[in-house]
Amino acid sequence: MRPTHLFLFAILFAVALKSTQAIREIECSVFDHTSGTPDTRFGREVGTQYGAEALLDATEFVLETFGQSETGGRGYDFILLEVESFFANGRPFAIATTNGSQILVNADYLQTFPGNLIDEFTGIVYFTSGLVWEWTGNGRAPAGLITGIADYMRLTAGWGYEGWPRRGLGLRWDEGYAITANFLQYCEGLRRGFVLDLNAMMIDLYNDAYFVELLGKSVDELWADYKLEYASPGPAPAQTFGH
Repeated sequence: MRPTHLFLFAILFAVALKSTQAIREIECSVFDHTSGTPDTRFGREVGTQYGAEALLDATEFVLETFGQSETGGRGYDFILLEVESFFANGRPFAIATTNGSQILVNADYLQTFPGNLIDEFTGIVYFTSGLVWEWTGNGRAPAGLITGIADYMRLTAGWGYEGWPRRGLGLRWDEGYAITANFLQYCEGLRRGFVLDLNAMMIDLYNDAYFVELLGKSVDELWADYKLEYASPGPAPAQTFGH
């Protein structure tokens, strides 16, 4: 169980921001449950104020990418992000998890991350925000596509991790995460708005035929084209990540 005084501390110092009139009214709040624990790096190097600002920015970015800034999409009006020790709370290890409009970020992972913590936390926020807002075909879409779309948000927002695999690598298009994100970016280059339309088509169902409908080729053909596009005698072209 989480100590009560930590929970109250988190409420007192939670930061809540509301979006501008440019998009729907959405409140984004971040609670830090690490005060008085060994995992205090989030509080020292990131903090709830920056965390809430990043969450709001990521929410607006994802909604704009999905074409849901004004209407449409999931009807959330409150996004909650909490930073806590997964180990102390008996959760299986993960970097972060989502449940509806709630995001949990593992303080244990943040505590030991070897690089720039603000950059990594921001990337996690963009990834999890993608999970919060995207459609899943009522659970029928491949898991790798779901995580790939989420990492596509992180990638296109400029918060990809430098250790990610380069473009053209991977065994399957739906391998997930950065492998699939790179492939989706390639598909987006073939047809602007591809990811927006693919997500919209996944509101109730999912079918690989959506790729044919949107791009005129099967997903396997597109994957083969993608692999050929980045095939070279040497390493695949390096990616750059700007913030």
